Amino acid sequence: MLSLFTTGIYGYLDLVLIGWALGLVWLAGRALLKKVPFAQKVRSGLGEEVYLFGNWAAPQREEIGGWLFLVSMALLQFDMFFMNSYVRESGAGWYAFLAPKLEIVYFWLIIVKMVFFTRYSGLQLGAGFCFLFVFRWVFLNNGHFWPVVGMLYFLAAKDIRTRRTLKVCLAVSAASFFAVVFSASMGWIKTIQDIGDIRPRDSFGYGWFNLTGAILLAVCIMYVCWRQVSKLKWFDFALLAAAMVFCDRGPDSRAAAICIALLIVLAALLRFLPGVARPVWVRVVVSAAPAMAFAVSLLGGWLYKADSPVWVKLDILLSNRLSYTSQALVQSSIAIAGQRLTDSGFLVDNFYVNLWIYGGPVESLLFWGVVTVLLWRLLKKGALTESACLVVLLAHAVMETHFAWPCINVVLWLLPCVLYLLPEERTSSFAPKEKQI
Repeated sequence: MLSLFTTGIYGYLDLVLIGWALGLVWLAGRALLKKVPFAQKVRSGLGEEVYLFGNWAAPQREEIGGWLFLVSMALLQFDMFFMNSYVRESGAGWYAFLAPKLEIVYFWLIIVKMVFFTRYSGLQLGAGFCFLFVFRWVFLNNGHFWPVVGMLYFLAAKDIRTRRTLKVCLAVSAASFFAVVFSASMGWIKTIQDIGDIRPRDSFGYGWFNLTGAILLAVCIMYVCWRQVSKLKWFDFALLAAAMVFCDRGPDSRAAAICIALLIVLAALLRFLPGVARPVWVRVVVSAAPAMAFAVSLLGGWLYKADSPVWVKLDILLSNRLSYTSQALVQSSIAIAGQRLTDSGFLVDNFYVNLWIYGGPVESLLFWGVVTVLLWRLLKKGALTESACLVVLLAHAVMETHFAWPCINVVLWLLPCVLYLLPEERTSSFAPKEKQI
């Protein structure tokens, strides 16, 4: 038991699974002890949402649970957007003291929230347990941090106040990002610069140019989710355009710059022509985006020909991602429960292919399946902002691997409606309370 507290993320995941396993036993015992017919016992155990280990102080526990998620996510974003920069070198003493303790705090907040401050029915808890168990199982084989941490946070987002959490985390993320960029610009912390063949690049205090772009894209996504496309004004578009220009001319992160441009286009389209997403066929086509991107990514890697001028030009346009993807797909086998391939040296920036190779078909198909259902539900609900932002992040996943980072992909905080098999009317959004269904 002591090892659970000394093995980092492995122990945290095991604590949640142990807590949930005991919770399932408690829910079953609670249902069986009721003096009602057996069929009603089963319906009660599977369908009645209660807090585990006693439904005492339910209203207070709901509020506390929401704050636990909010604080944990804010600390995670501060850790990734501020501490995960060259600040760590300029402040080595305090960084070495704070960084490991910060991680312990935000993971423990999530554990406590998931086990003691979230309501579950037997069906919901069983579904959530299966999802987390699969991702924990794959994590043992591939050691990839973000998919399993992402699933942990997405499962923990049940019953949170999404808009309040978004506003706080947007403030933390933007402040952290601007603090790092300003410090790098002033020369207070280290940065990476590359003259390049065409134009210079600057990471502005982060460890790589594309990470700078991904964080800026995340801030833009959070900003649009907070503002909502129906309320965007000219200054909102000007701000997004400025972010796109900075991303293109500063870190020269092509993937993020293209996706910010896509965000502007989709936001403008939905702002001035909101009815474009109303027809059923449009919702069907857009909901197929994960499957289409997944299929195109895999087929592109398998069909790539190094001696074809067309493929070579496309590969250059995608910064050699096609050739790297092809190499990884051709030279590796597929493991059903994931694999490490630590000695292979494969560089796979396409997240669809990356998850397929390293996470295996079970995790990959399960993950993209729930994302597809979420997108369909958001479109059916009329949550145009969240739908557009999710499409943008799906496009980013073709070129980068940040899609499963819960501190970057805030739209996946809405996944509990799928992960816990909730009815469609419980699909949440980031819209103001009076506009939520």
